[in-house]
Amino acid sequence: MRESIVQHAGYRIRVKSCGPSGGPHAVLLPGMGATAVALAPQARKLRALGYTTHVVELPGFGIALQIALRRPAAVAGLVLVAPAGLGRSMLWAYKLYCVPLIGRALLRPYEHGTGAMLRRFLIGSARRNDDHFIRQLLRRDRRSPATTRSIRAIVWANQPPRWRRLLLLPFPGGEQLGYTLRGHVAALRDIPTLVLWGTDDRVFSARDAALFRRANPTAEVHVARGIGHMLPLEAPGWANEHIAWFDAFQLRRTEQPAA
Repeated sequence: MRESIVQHAGYRIRVKSCGPSGGPHAVLLPGMGATAVALAPQARKLRALGYTTHVVELPGFGIALQIALRRPAAVAGLVLVAPAGLGRSMLWAYKLYCVPLIGRALLRPYEHGTGAMLRRFLIGSARRNDDHFIRQLLRRDRRSPATTRSIRAIVWANQPPRWRRLLLLPFPGGEQLGYTLRGHVAALRDIPTLVLWGTDDRVFSARDAALFRRANPTAEVHVARGIGHMLPLEAPGWANEHIAWFDAFQLRRTEQPAA
């Protein structure tokens, strides 16, 4: 394991690299202040497939889509797990994050997450009552304050104008209007793409998976029943099986990095 710190735009970004020196490169982007733990099962699987993995711990989210759209020649293949910025709405509670005093209270950084929060917002019905799994996630949680600050910065930076916020408050939708990429999905048709989602995702609705399939019919889109927003950890075997298939039948024809 090789670990380095990259400074960019005022941020210190940790990059963890591991795997065979001569293998193809896979860049993993956990996003939202998450660490390499969030994609650990997938990183192990990719290394078993012969890839050198580079986990980039970024403060934001939706970066893989942005890279693919801006520099398509640098991306041989794209694996998206419940990607941000495709629809209009996130979790309904995100509306409250935009209300000045209420939002500041809700987004107050906590030292550690709680089991109730994981069950209510992040984990699907298939693993919600798995106490051992919940305890494992809580033991590994070392970035709750950083994650909360990332959410707060992104939500506040991309919220609609004040007057529109008031108009949208009673209705679902609108939280992602400042950075939605739904109109650009068709531009990814020439990049082999795998999209994985969970039916119980309460952060980004699985309805956006159908939107992606309609906009880009060449993409492989799979939705896991009973799985929430933490799909890579909730259903690692299911996710890794689809990744292995995608690698074997879509990516082995190229030698460029996969993002």
